[in-house]
Amino acid sequence: MRERLVARADGRGHVRHHRGLPFGNVRTEVTVFNDGAHGGSADAGPLYGARFTHWNVTVANGRAGCVKIDHVAPCSATVGISEVTEFGQIDKPDFTGPLHSVAEAYGKTDVHPRNLHQAQRRLRGRR
Repeated sequence: MRERLVARADGRGHVRHHRGLPFGNVRTEVTVFNDGAHGGSADAGPLYGARFTHWNVTVANGRAGCVKIDHVAPCSATVGISEVTEFGQIDKPDFTGPLHSVAEAYGKTDVHPRNLHQAQRRLRGRR
């Protein structure tokens, strides 16, 4: 199962992920206008599945929800996201246990490599 970015002709859209599913996601070198909120029933599992990575993400309107995830997503990495602030919906951990998450280069989007997925493909010899 893959993550889905739903975009409209005006360039806006939303990024979808589903509660508690055991797959990883990498969102890399993207600019988002964060005007949505998460949903889903709490009995469907944790808000985030394991192994989310947000790498070099610019949030055009500065809203933190579902982007700055180092305090809520297990086994996640939040690297090089622009400065954000909380808004009406504040994400809180919804599971017990250690997070094992990292946050690096907060407020900076000049991380290297700029696109983590492309860098991994180059290392494997694919372009």
